[in-house]
Amino acid sequence: MYKQILVSLDGSAFAESALPLALEISRRTGASVHIVTVLEPVTSFAYEGWEGAAVEWSNQYLEDVLSRIEGRAGGEVTHAVLSGHTVEMLQGECESRNADLVVMASHGRGAMSRVWLGSVADGFLRQATVPVLLVRPDEKDEPVQNFDHTFNTLMIPLDGSELSEDALDHATEFGELFDSAYHLTRIVSYPVDIASPYLPHTAQLNQQIMEDAKKGAAEYLEAHAENMRRRGLRVTTSVAVDAQAGHGLISEAEAVGADMVAMATHGRKGLSRAILGSAADKVLRGIHIPLLLHRSASADD
Repeated sequence: MYKQILVSLDGSAFAESALPLALEISRRTGASVHIVTVLEPVTSFAYEGWEGAAVEWSNQYLEDVLSRIEGRAGGEVTHAVLSGHTVEMLQGECESRNADLVVMASHGRGAMSRVWLGSVADGFLRQATVPVLLVRPDEKDEPVQNFDHTFNTLMIPLDGSELSEDALDHATEFGELFDSAYHLTRIVSYPVDIASPYLPHTAQLNQQIMEDAKKGAAEYLEAHAENMRRRGLRVTTSVAVDAQAGHGLISEAEAVGADMVAMATHGRKGLSRAILGSAADKVLRGIHIPLLLHRSASADD
């Protein structure tokens, strides 16, 4: 499945929380792991020899990381120190290394006291051409040493669009690495009143609209679930109602006990308004389990 996994670090224990999961995936797939840190120019604080000292420190740091994880990957482990704009450097490194998965913590603090894995994750996701696995570790100073969590249930949100469905194949391949069960869900928004609430039957009409939308969503999910079950996969479904898709997805993940959410980054087709654009952003900021984001080539069409 995966052949080259890229992990971005910034020198912090928080950022290193992405390593155990990346190494676990490497052991299960035999993929190589490429660890990268990026030095951005800090001209206002620069002094003679600063860049050379920063590069030397970064190389020593990555070599220390490699010594700590020796023998824990399923393939070769390499590292690189890059200089430049972080998002552009990471994207370029992905392309040059033919990375097919990026694993990173959603934010962190670097040794130079510059927060970058929050804005970097956000910026990188906007132009990433490969799947990105985001880890949301607890706020603590100690790095996570081992990945001891199994993905029993992998939740996949669908919104009726082809773009959201593009995430299905990749999500199921990932789940097969951990023998996961799958939960398909769809968020139905409250209807906009089509008449004054003071007029008779408006409430009943809106209720009927909701029931029809929920029924259609359930049938849509079951059709996909049946296709997956025919492949021997364990699949459940649910339809939730919420005014905001992102909030609804976070609540549904908690309700079904999901260990991971896998979703497309955005979509524009479907019943009314596709949920997987701003929703992915809200889920990223509000969820506390790993988030696997997939962006297909058709996302820019």
